[in-house]
Amino acid sequence: MRWIRKHTGASTIIAVFAALLILVLVSYQTFGESNILGRAAGRALGVIQTPFAQAARFLDERFSVYTLSNELVRENERLRVRVEALERELSEARLSGADLTDLEKLSEALNYADIGDDYELVTADVIGLDRSSGFNIFTINVGSEDGVSDDSVVIDGDGLIGRVMTASENTAKVISIIDETNKVGFQVFRNLEWLGMLQGDGAGGLTGYMLDETAAVREGDRLVTSAIGGFYPPGLMIGKVTSVEWNHDSPLKTVHVEPAAYFKSIRKVTVLL
Repeated sequence: MRWIRKHTGASTIIAVFAALLILVLVSYQTFGESNILGRAAGRALGVIQTPFAQAARFLDERFSVYTLSNELVRENERLRVRVEALERELSEARLSGADLTDLEKLSEALNYADIGDDYELVTADVIGLDRSSGFNIFTINVGSEDGVSDDSVVIDGDGLIGRVMTASENTAKVISIIDETNKVGFQVFRNLEWLGMLQGDGAGGLTGYMLDETAAVREGDRLVTSAIGGFYPPGLMIGKVTSVEWNHDSPLKTVHVEPAAYFKSIRKVTVLL
């Protein structure tokens, strides 16, 4: 009795549990009987079972929602993976289309230059550039293991890019024709007997002079490489004349040229071996 008085809460719980146990046992023995005790036990059992049944339904609903939520998460993940795969396929298709365009343009440039079977070709990606010079000097991902050597000629589908300065095993550093230290011999496509020399003007363009003072070069004339200088095979497109000036200090005509290649966005090039 003293323990019961000291542990009133625990005693109450034990008493309720005992009463429920007795009631369940009685209900089990008398369930379905038509006497007073059986009916009372049935009603009591119904009262007891109701909250448990409601709790079971509640838990079942919550479990169903949880299961559905997990299924939706898994389905979303499957869809996300599929979307990423489709995006990669689309990107690769676009890249392949861009590469195809580059190859078509390159084929036109090579046919235009008519260099025949004198060179093998290796395609390369631009992987780095000299930040101090923009695209005047940049690095490509082919080297001596691919047959690239110092002074190998570099082009793209638009025309002449430059030449290899140095080649390591797997990379090469290219100096472009718009660099001020890189000289290029040219001829006027309208009259291949009109020759001259070009170099970078420091502003992304080219400037140079005609070797023949009587050459009637004019704005809009297209310039291609000549054999002068020894680096470049003749016939590669260099660019278009934007203006012609007379130099009063010499009999030579000065020409300003817009490069055919777009040096602000070089992505892929081809090296002539």
